[in-house]
Amino acid sequence: MSILTSPRGKVEVVHCRRTESQDIFCIKNLVRKFTQKLFGRLNIIYLLEKANLAVTVCNDKEEIMAHSIFLDYPNWNVAKQDNWIPLFRELDKEIPCTPLNTLFMHFFVAVDEYATGCLKEIIRTVFKAVPELYFIFLIVPTYLSLGSTLITVFDQVGNIPCLNYNEDFAVHICHRHNHYPQLHIRKARVEDHDDLMPIFMHYDNTLKEIYGEYFLAELIEAQDKDHHAVVCEVGDRSSWGQSERNERNGSCFFGLLSTRGADVPSC
Repeated sequence: MSILTSPRGKVEVVHCRRTESQDIFCIKNLVRKFTQKLFGRLNIIYLLEKANLAVTVCNDKEEIMAHSIFLDYPNWNVAKQDNWIPLFRELDKEIPCTPLNTLFMHFFVAVDEYATGCLKEIIRTVFKAVPELYFIFLIVPTYLSLGSTLITVFDQVGNIPCLNYNEDFAVHICHRHNHYPQLHIRKARVEDHDDLMPIFMHYDNTLKEIYGEYFLAELIEAQDKDHHAVVCEVGDRSSWGQSERNERNGSCFFGLLSTRGADVPSC
């Protein structure tokens, strides 16, 4: 759950869940003229049936605050559903988008006062729910601005034409790393010792007293096919580590955890 505060100071406790069929009536009540200009006149029931993911934000009274629909191909008919990659790669070759790591926002509505907060909750939830997802695209007519809500998470990367009629559309992108970054896990190296020891000593100095100052470096150096050590890297520094030793009937672990606010995968 998250707490959202409106510009007038009103507070709502909200949570995200998958959209259900009984949500449709309330979702339609959130549609505005600007919604139709951005996304077109849509059949929401049909869109939900086709959706890869549909997310609804509710408050603690289960009242619907926002809703969004995501599919794995572009809207507005700017490209064929099964052949959109070349067109989007031309916009920016540095964006390695594929059908496996990309979704397209086809629809978004929200209660006006909480729209920005709800949008960020939805985006974070989508990236959290789909670990392999790295990019979310939003396509709108070029003559329209995104408004004060969508512009907080999407950046424009270029324009593309429509296949059916003479009109250009603006392509905007939202990156995972801005909302729900993944930790970089790699094999531990001896040179990680200086970064890891302060974290380790914050919790316990018993092993250092027993095995000496460089026991951690020795443990990392002793890796073999039955003994592995991994670290989580934040920026260019190691902030978490784990060692595992395979046994006949199980595994032994030790863990190092930073006090910095990062999500650490369960072991």
